[in-house]
Amino acid sequence: MGTMRLLVDAPTQALPAQASPDRLRELLADSKNQVWLDISDPGPAEVAVLRRVFGLHELALEDVTKPHERPRCDAYAGYHFIVVYAAEITGDGFLPRELNLFWGPNYLVTIHRRPAAVLDEARRRWEQHEARQAQGVASLAYALLESLVEGYFAIQDRVRGRMEEIEEAIFKGEESAAADLFRLRKELLRVPRLLAPTGHVLAEVLRRERGIPEELRPYFQDVQDHTVHVLAELDTYRDLLGTALDVQVFYSFNRLGKIMKRLTAVTVDPRAELCGQRLRHELCPH
Repeated sequence: MGTMRLLVDAPTQALPAQASPDRLRELLADSKNQVWLDISDPGPAEVAVLRRVFGLHELALEDVTKPHERPRCDAYAGYHFIVVYAAEITGDGFLPRELNLFWGPNYLVTIHRRPAAVLDEARRRWEQHEARQAQGVASLAYALLESLVEGYFAIQDRVRGRMEEIEEAIFKGEESAAADLFRLRKELLRVPRLLAPTGHVLAEVLRRERGIPEELRPYFQDVQDHTVHVLAELDTYRDLLGTALDVQVFYSFNRLGKIMKRLTAVTVDPRAELCGQRLRHELCPH
């Protein structure tokens, strides 16, 4: 069963406040209200609300019920359906979180499975944005997309730190270096596939969404530029990992050569051993 959380930013309020989802239709009717409906683990009841209250297209609603959609921005009459991926770091590495967004004239609907930390950060930034009433729901969309891309920088920092650890392990000759290297390289192959389209999605949002105030457009562009920058850095790290793999192979063969030399030095020639036995017999017959 899914859960719904409704936040409303009204002109009479100092900060966005939580409201009952039962008031959704009433609050949407006032164009001065900025409405954020967050749905976690959507089920048939939540999809029915989206259909009944927002009048969303059946194709978009069908996509909401199926996880692992590709990142994109689809335009419908009066709103956009956006799919992006947030990046979270766990003990095992990178964890992608799919986010589905419906962006309308005075509302933003966010849909996800399991709690997503990026939404808490987006709320904090939205509340601190002084011009949010004047800029409408676009200020909320900006706060969310900015928070999402900030998570990409955390992935970049983690990869850089892991690379430094692996390089040190290679030079120390640690056996775990090769396994760690291949694990990180596999992760780097997976990350761009999910995160790279975010830059294209942001470009589509800027091109299609007419509700973004002119003064806010440079900030959306800045978020898009950050996305491109992070992904370019990750591509560089992937190339560096290939070089690190070559170094690892070189060091492994070098260590193997040294070991073989030591083994050769301590190995006793069987013929020399036989001659030694005969000499001892002649000197000490008894």
